[in-house]
Amino acid sequence: MSIKDTQYGQTLFMRDFTTGTTTPMNRISFSKKTSETNVDYDEAWLQRLIMIHPSVLPIDQIEPSFSGLVPICMELPIQSGSGYVDNLLITKSGNIALVECKLWRNPEARREVIGQIIDYAKDLSAWTYEKLQEAISRTKSLDGAMGQRPRSLYEAIAASAEIDEKTFVDSVSRNLRNGRFLLLIVGDGIREGIESMTEFLQQYAGLHFTLALVELALFEVPVPTGGYIAQPRVLARTKNIDRGIVTVDLEGRVNIGPARAPQIRGTAPVTPMTITNEQYLERLEGNLPHIKDRLNRFIGKLELYGVSSDFTGVDSMILRWQGQTKNWNLGVIASSGAVFTDSLSAQARDAGLIPIAKQYLSNLATLVPGAELRPNKTETAWGVYKDNKSVRVDALLADDAQDGWLQAIAKFQEGVRKSPQGEDGSL
Repeated sequence: MSIKDTQYGQTLFMRDFTTGTTTPMNRISFSKKTSETNVDYDEAWLQRLIMIHPSVLPIDQIEPSFSGLVPICMELPIQSGSGYVDNLLITKSGNIALVECKLWRNPEARREVIGQIIDYAKDLSAWTYEKLQEAISRTKSLDGAMGQRPRSLYEAIAASAEIDEKTFVDSVSRNLRNGRFLLLIVGDGIREGIESMTEFLQQYAGLHFTLALVELALFEVPVPTGGYIAQPRVLARTKNIDRGIVTVDLEGRVNIGPARAPQIRGTAPVTPMTITNEQYLERLEGNLPHIKDRLNRFIGKLELYGVSSDFTGVDSMILRWQGQTKNWNLGVIASSGAVFTDSLSAQARDAGLIPIAKQYLSNLATLVPGAELRPNKTETAWGVYKDNKSVRVDALLADDAQDGWLQAIAKFQEGVRKSPQGEDGSL
């Protein structure tokens, strides 16, 4: 593949920054017999690369809750006689990723390849944990030998992390049943997006999946150093497709249509949830029953104030407001339900806006009976506490407190905008 056919510029190798000497690096094209080393850089080579170095997949940019993927097997048989998933990877929390490795040379094959991996996911969603384990036992080992079978699914995960077997099995089973998967198409020369394929993807509305196209550029490092540099790039990804409405007609046929959630008057439109967002809300709901809907409505209202919800993983969500020069952290809501405001007061201290931040936090404290504003244990930042613990989000989202939180945010924003020294602390 020529450099002019890609969005990459010429990749250069520099041994140091003093001499100014650079060596252009050659990009390897994934096709058979293209290297003088007689290595076949084909789809099978790419499958093995992912098995040995799963970190080459840019998971944090796609679904943070899938970080720490453990490679399980290659060529997982899905459909009798014809369907095989190139790579199966699973996290210690039971999240499942399917990978298809493709040398994408024909743009017309876009729908075919995407449809194929989604069909595999659809078939897999009808499996039990036991059926998945049985299929894994029929795959080849990494060196291709049929004699050495892969370890059991649980053993493969437990080798890299301490986990409870029952919890792990339950989690995998639940993700199978819900059709909750991360689907990755990884290859060389992928230049086609999926943004215009909404109608095509909606036929799979009964699954909860995230689909991403990842281009993997591979470069040879010049001698005498030698080796490779792998540069992954996320070309496109979906948000999690809403679960569809399932109906059964008079002839017993099952139909899945797109979900139509009612719009709440006075709120911004609620965007589709990613799997990471969804799992965070499930954890929060487990700790604070019935909080999920209330929080979702609050998030919708926050968008009207220019405040976004940044799900940094399954354990926390940050309320961010982008001012003129600074990205303000208005609070971190942990999946335990605790609300932490230390970062805001630290930001305000650096900008010389401590009084404005303390007023915002004082306003939050007045919303919760028995709460108070005081410094944290290290006295480096201020927080809202009740009974010596960080205030909980359910208290701030109570019917008589939620509007007060929004008003406190509006007053903080107004104070920052009118501050004579500006957000960066300069006069």
